[in-house]
Amino acid sequence: MSIQITKLNFSYPASTANLFEDFSLKIAEGWTCVAGSNGCGKSTLLKLIAGILQADSGKISCGNGGNSGDVIYCAQETAEPPENLYTAFWSDDNETRKFFSRLCVTEEMLERYETLSGGEKKRIQIACALAERPAVLLLDEPTNHLDAKTARMICAALGDFSGTGIMVSHDRAFADSLCSRTVYLYNEAAAFAGGRDCVAYDSYPCGLTKALELRQSGADQSRGEWERLNAKAGAEKERSARLEAQNQKAKARLSKKQIDSRDHDAQAKIDAARITGKDRSTGDAKARLETQIRQTESERDSVQKALRRKEGFALNQTDYSKPLAVEETVLQAGSYSLKIPRMEIKRGTKIALTGENGAGKSLFVRHVISLLEKAGRANEVLYLPQEISDAQRDEIFCELDDLEESERGEVLSTLYRLGSEPERLEGKDLSPGELRKLMIALAVQKPLSLLVLDEPTNHMDITSVVALENALASLDCAMIVVSHDKAFLQKIANENLVAERNGNCGQIIWSSSGDALVRKP
Repeated sequence: MSIQITKLNFSYPASTANLFEDFSLKIAEGWTCVAGSNGCGKSTLLKLIAGILQADSGKISCGNGGNSGDVIYCAQETAEPPENLYTAFWSDDNETRKFFSRLCVTEEMLERYETLSGGEKKRIQIACALAERPAVLLLDEPTNHLDAKTARMICAALGDFSGTGIMVSHDRAFADSLCSRTVYLYNEAAAFAGGRDCVAYDSYPCGLTKALELRQSGADQSRGEWERLNAKAGAEKERSARLEAQNQKAKARLSKKQIDSRDHDAQAKIDAARITGKDRSTGDAKARLETQIRQTESERDSVQKALRRKEGFALNQTDYSKPLAVEETVLQAGSYSLKIPRMEIKRGTKIALTGENGAGKSLFVRHVISLLEKAGRANEVLYLPQEISDAQRDEIFCELDDLEESERGEVLSTLYRLGSEPERLEGKDLSPGELRKLMIALAVQKPLSLLVLDEPTNHMDITSVVALENALASLDCAMIVVSHDKAFLQKIANENLVAERNGNCGQIIWSSSGDALVRKP
């Protein structure tokens, strides 16, 4: 079943501009990834297709007589259990129940839904959606908070879905494994010089990773072509100016003002020159060149010039060079023990810490941070948790408000380079992803020995993820990055640590396996 969107117009009540304006798009069967920056309308588009939001005008239709009942929308949030959880789980239909079995959803999990992890709730949400056997399945950031094992489990289940699937995702590996098409949404005014203040899109017949590469290549080509034509127009204008100067000299030569009225021979020569047109050549050449200039400028203006946005960290390099020694030990957390090998974390060491949820990643991170604190080096470390509490949120804004004007300017510059708009700070109503970027922007203005990031790409759009990984790759302090985003880790890290668990015993081991997906410098 395909989805046809025709001349869609939509704006939120509090907005003065349309988010979508005469927006038309066709989505074929199979999986399609929808990507783009925060605020570009990804989640809104899914909600419009699902019928949760109503368009101001335009039409959204499904092929084969489909209607809104054929569409299931899975939101990012999983706090509330799906409405069909119990009826689907206890269904007499084996085809319905198989999805729960495949995603390892048990009766015991239903009884304690409120205490389940985010990954367990997401498995239940996906199982309930598949159990409905919809024609259209819409997923909004399905891999947030998932470990690699759970992501693979969900990916395998979704791979058998035979309808039209649309996912909003920043997880390139996950999206690439399912999606054969990518739709990239963007605000025209933010993307191109002279663009409209509404959402447009580019479509690519490939997965998210390749689409991002093609998009970057296309932006570079458009800027190069615009600059080439602009330089050509500039050169033609310079030639036109020289011809104009020659033309003025020619006119002066053909003027009789400076000739004595009794000098009939001189006047006759000028008359002959005017008739033969010998001195008209520069004027004719200039007229032809003016036509060429208009053609070149018209060709230049027809090219959408992609705007270039600065990325990376605008900051001084760290000045802490003393390494951190971690001695071999066994950590205890209740009945669980975690063995840690001896290691030395030096400046420039960027560790990818992977492993299943519950294997001890957070336990190891807390141990490393405590070693720095015991050594009196607490001011040298920044820990960015998965979730930021309200108290931490208030502390972040207080820290921002206390900065000098020049320091604040540096923070805002870094925030912009990480893909956010500084003016969003005015209302202090930041999304979780933007708040994390502000926390990073504040931290990197100070010298750091260690930066610890726990699932830093959660809640971030793909534009911000790419900007963040490019920035972190150039940062010279030591890092520990806990993430399931393989592409992100590949770009940043140069060492691998894996947390493995076997019952109540676990260990942290160095790894060079393909699962860690981390390059060596």
